[in-house]
Amino acid sequence: MGVWFVTLILTMFLFTRIPVVKKSIHVRNSFLVKKCSIIIPARNEEKTIGKLLLSIEKQLIQPMEVIVVNDGSTDRTKAIAESSGAIVVDAPPLPNGWNGKSWACWHGANLAKGEILLFVDSDTWFEQAGLLRICETFNQQQCQGVLTIHPYHKMENAYETLSMLFHLIVFASTSITHLFSWLTKPTGGFGQCLLCSKSVYKRIGGHEAVKGEMVEHFSLSQRAKKYGESVEGASGKTAISMRMYGEGIHELFRGWSKSFASGSKSTNILLLVLVSIWIASLTSLVCNLPGMIWENPVLSIVQYSVIGTYLYIIVRRIGNFSIFETLLFPIHILFFHMTFFHSLLNTFIRKNTMWKDRYVFIEKGKDEKMK
Repeated sequence: MGVWFVTLILTMFLFTRIPVVKKSIHVRNSFLVKKCSIIIPARNEEKTIGKLLLSIEKQLIQPMEVIVVNDGSTDRTKAIAESSGAIVVDAPPLPNGWNGKSWACWHGANLAKGEILLFVDSDTWFEQAGLLRICETFNQQQCQGVLTIHPYHKMENAYETLSMLFHLIVFASTSITHLFSWLTKPTGGFGQCLLCSKSVYKRIGGHEAVKGEMVEHFSLSQRAKKYGESVEGASGKTAISMRMYGEGIHELFRGWSKSFASGSKSTNILLLVLVSIWIASLTSLVCNLPGMIWENPVLSIVQYSVIGTYLYIIVRRIGNFSIFETLLFPIHILFFHMTFFHSLLNTFIRKNTMWKDRYVFIEKGKDEKMK
């Protein structure tokens, strides 16, 4: 009973709400979209970039420009982008100390003409009128500083739902979901979609200031906060979606292993402690479940269902998780521990990992570097 109660209280405290991008739209605000430069860093994204570019073409209001920064792709990424009518540029050779995505984003931002910069990953796509919803949400900010959006995760295979706990932890690490989040400012941001004015981008130093970070948009959001800029985060439900790691469970495992442990180093220490205790309580609940069922099966099933149902209420704002998949959270916990320990091994012992056909070398006491 004690473990279940602690788990429930921590779950409700950490995930009281999930902010979502505006649902309503007003055509009179279409000028916001027209001032927007969309910047897409792309490296070997031939399977996904076409869908993103097509979704932009179908938007009710078109942005000022779409810039695809080809980051040394060896597949048809560049040809697909050129056929869509986007502005396609090749990123110069990667300098020492930079990771590939930050370098591509920085190069695209320097070429952009719009007053608003929107950085999006190639494995995302905009929903109908999604671009306008995002720009209106950004316009609601008092200082119009930085808006980061977690695209709504649309999954097609069962293994893809194993991302559930990772998504929840990413949301919790930004400090926008807990009980007192309305009293605090976000402590970080999401990696797949970031929006800011060009003036703010220059003022905080842009991607050059976070050039060696693996979780660059999280660090960029932290930097914006440090400089006194407003920072907001939200789920992209109804506005922008994604499908992560659709090539198989091995890709999903490597993808989350790539930066999860190193990302934890940038998380607010209090949140990190609370999230760690929450994970420990969930793990303890699952480990004690057989004994709990043996002693009082009815009560145990009720308690288990309450936790699972509350998780479902939260995660349905993040992705198309079903209630059945959410109730399988013990499997998610097992996968999380396997992935996190692998990430720890790469981050603090091997000090390297591979992503997008590049090795990431991690030096002691320094940020990650792509080589």
